[in-house]
Formats: sequence, C-alpha cells, structure tokens
Amino acid sequence: MYFGREEEAKLYRMLMWKEALALIGPRRAGKTTLALRLLEAWREDGGVGEYIDLEALKAPKTSDELSQMIAKVPEKGLVVLDEVQELDGWIKVVREEVEQNRRHVLITGSSASLLSKEIASSLGGRAIPETILTLSFRDAKKWGLTGVEEYLSIGGYPECVLRPNDAPKLHKLYLELTILRDVAARKGIRDIKSLTDLSTILLSEPGKTISAKRTCQMLKISQPTFRSFIDGLNDAFLILSVPPYLRSPRERIISDAKHYAYDTGLGKSASVSTQDDVGRRMENVVAIELIRRGYSISYLKHDKGECDFIAQKTGEVPLAIQVWSGDGEVPEREWDGLVIGMKTAKATGLLLSLKKVKAGIENIEVKTIEDFLGKS
Repeated sequence: MYFGREEEAKLYRMLMWKEALALIGPRRAGKTTLALRLLEAWREDGGVGEYIDLEALKAPKTSDELSQMIAKVPEKGLVVLDEVQELDGWIKVVREEVEQNRRHVLITGSSASLLSKEIASSLGGRAIPETILTLSFRDAKKWGLTGVEEYLSIGGYPECVLRPNDAPKLHKLYLELTILRDVAARKGIRDIKSLTDLSTILLSEPGKTISAKRTCQMLKISQPTFRSFIDGLNDAFLILSVPPYLRSPRERIISDAKHYAYDTGLGKSASVSTQDDVGRRMENVVAIELIRRGYSISYLKHDKGECDFIAQKTGEVPLAIQVWSGDGEVPEREWDGLVIGMKTAKATGLLLSLKKVKAGIENIEVKTIEDFLGKS
C-alpha cells in the first residue's frame, strides 16, 4: 500500500525542467516507489512515459540498446531509469537526451552510485540531485505511526512503518546491505569487521563526539582509514557527521564531529547500548529533520555550556537549537547553552522539549518536539 509522500509535488514540478532529475538517498528509503508514483502522475496528466529497470532480466545490456529503447518513447515524454549504475555508459545516454532536449529524464540508483558531487561532475550540470530520506514524521503518521515516541523507535523506512513488528529485523538487514554494498564495495574495503564495529559504535551513541585517535587504537586502524570509513558511512546515508561551529575551515576538519543515525529506528535496532536514551534519539531526529529542511548544521561547545545545533541557510538568520527531554523545569545549563549559541552565531533561539514547558528567557521560542516535527 502506498500513502503518498510530501516530496511528490515538488519533484513533479521538477520533472518539467530541461535537466534530468536524480533521486539519491539511503537504500530502501523508497526512491523506486516514488519514481513510479511520479510516472503514474505524469500519465494521469496525459503525458507519455516509460519505466526502464536496468536490473531486470530483459534490461538493455549496452548504452546503444538503452538509446534504442528510449527512442521508442515519444519526444517530450518521460523516461524513468531505475538502478542506472547497472549499465556502463548510462551517463553518455542521459547527457545526450538532456543536451538535445528530447525527453524528460528521471534517474535513480543505489546510494553508492549516485552522489551529489558525482552527479554534478559526471553530468556537468545536466542533472539536478534531490535527496530522498526515509519518511518524515508527518508522512509516517499518515502511513500509520501514532506519535513521536513510536517514530523515534521505528524510524521512517517505509516498509518498517508499514510493518513495525518486523522493523528490528528489517533495520539489521538494511544495515548489512548498506555496509557491504554501499560502503565496502564502493571504497574497496576488505576489513568489514572494523567497518561494522565503527558503525555500531556510532549508531549506539548518537550525538556524542568520539575521539578519532582513541577509536583508531581500539579498532586497530589508521586515522586515514578512520576518515575513509566515516566518509563512506556518510555517503551511504547511514551516518550524519555534524562538525563543531568553528570559523576556521582547518579547525572544523581536524575537530571531532558528533555523529547521528540517518534513521533513528535503524540506530536503535543496531545499538548495543544498554541505555534507552530518549534524549539522544530526540536530538538525532531533530538533526535529520534540519537536514531534510535544507539546513547545514553544526554544534557549539563552550566552557559555559553546549548548544546542540546551529542551523544555517544562505540568506537567513541562523537558528540556535537546544533539545531537552526531561520533566519539570528546564535546567539552567540548557538555557545557558542556548544563549551562548545565540550570541556566538548571532542566531534566534529555539528550545525543543518532549513535553510542554514554560518559556524561560525572552526571545527564545519553546516548542514540543511533536509540534516541531509536525510542521513542514
């Protein structure tokens, strides 16, 4: 069953552009289903289109065969190319379609094969990458989840939302596939155990900084290998690494990042921690929602406190955010950390809590996590 996603309207408008539309994002996040839904909507509006699965048995084996298949679609029609990484030479075919302005093109592929930076370089501005993450809280509620606490546990993978009792097993399957196919295979990594161990450490402690030096010693890997693993896990949309708020680019590179799961449900299923830290998972889900909304994020650590997030968009005033999961009055240290973040980044302030709390300081907005997640 398919209930629709909030990204559909925006993506449908983008199909009209001259450039190809490339859907990128985590494995099993629903990119293929979304592409098929867009094709269905295109046809419902009177357009002509064709879906070509390049993993299918009868899929074209060469770029020439693909060109011949596409040529059967009337000009100005829509061509959906699914799992494009399976065919060598697909880039040449897509470039030609776009350059000649013959048909509209939508492409999807594994997260290892379609990265924003590679789409930009290989297609030279002829494709627009759009990231498709797992379901937002807003969509997950439409699909059947009951509230924030269930969303924190189940996450947003479509199949997990539809089958919450099976979610832990599905999460572990997705984790294994992502590590093996989208990280190890892409990076040529043979030390799967160290890669898996690092993934488990990061998923078990969302929102914590880990020392690269100590972690390398524990896993018996070099620091360049550690950085390569981290890059791969980020590229595969398994881990989101958030740097500290520092003005020096060099300092940002060498400082320890905080790491979050791209899906809180998968993070919880993969965790080996004995503590069910709701506060950390709340912080995690806020981080991903900010990314979904197009912010770049960092964290601020100061002698007098810590601000969970500094969220920035070009041309907008930054937003300093503090996430608190306790009951009763908000501790002074939480307000202090938020105020420091506001002053340092010249930002407006937002405190997010699990339950309703009273505003404590003027000019700081207070919301529940459900209100924040429920607004697009």
